[in-house]
Amino acid sequence: MNRFTLFALIFIWSLLYSWCWNCYRKPECSGIEVVAEHTISADTIKAVVPPPAPVDTTEEVLTPEEQLLFTPIDIYFNVASTNIVRTAEIDTFLTTAKKYLEKNPGEKLMATGYSDSDGSDELNLKLSGRRADSVKGILIKGGFKDGQIDVTAKGEADPIAENTTPENKAKNRRVTLRLIK
Repeated sequence: MNRFTLFALIFIWSLLYSWCWNCYRKPECSGIEVVAEHTISADTIKAVVPPPAPVDTTEEVLTPEEQLLFTPIDIYFNVASTNIVRTAEIDTFLTTAKKYLEKNPGEKLMATGYSDSDGSDELNLKLSGRRADSVKGILIKGGFKDGQIDVTAKGEADPIAENTTPENKAKNRRVTLRLIK
């Protein structure tokens, strides 16, 4: 078989294949007109498609002080210490929290203690608990009620940065303070 015959066979085969493919996919190739057996009215569509669900407009709108308090704030500590590193942001948060909790005695603050990865898991869990208790003590001395502050310790769990550099370890030595409902 020479090259021309092979080329001609491939060309004829591709034409036949294209014609069969198009006729199979397109009924117009056969000359038969396709007519829809059923028509769908607008009423049928309305009956089949349910109306959209009502939008919940009773969503609670947070006041600016609630927006501040529901955003967790991190209070940082030095290495192996329970003394906080105080900032203006912390003071603003505490002032706002105190006023809010006086108006809403049923609300609470959650102080969650964390540590870096230096030391044993058991030691870090105890240290994170002491840090959370330290923050609770500062809050109580500042006029907060004891029953409005919950404390939990997580140790090395949930780091916000990898414990690979001193800067990242400093970020993980913290107590996260937030308002809970």
